[in-house]
Amino acid sequence: MLGLGTGRAADPAPRPDRDDLIAYGPLLSDDGTTWLGTAALMRAADPDAARAVLTQDRYADIEVHDWEFGGRR
Repeated sequence: MLGLGTGRAADPAPRPDRDDLIAYGPLLSDDGTTWLGTAALMRAADPDAARAVLTQDRYADIEVHDWEFGGRR
C-alpha cells in the first residue's frame, strides 16, 4: 500500500496493535529530506482494511496493490 502526500509527515509509525504489518516506513525524496508518503506491506482481508492503517484525510491518494511473497500474482 502506498499513501501519497505532501507537507508534514503523517503516520510516522504504525499503531502498536498491528500484527498484520510486514514492513512499514516513509517514502522520501531522492535527497531524503522531503516526505512524499508512507509505504506498507501487510496482510489484509480487503482494500478497505488495508487503508485503515493510514489516516485517510492526511493523504492525497492511497493505493492498495495485491502482492504476495515472491511478487505480484
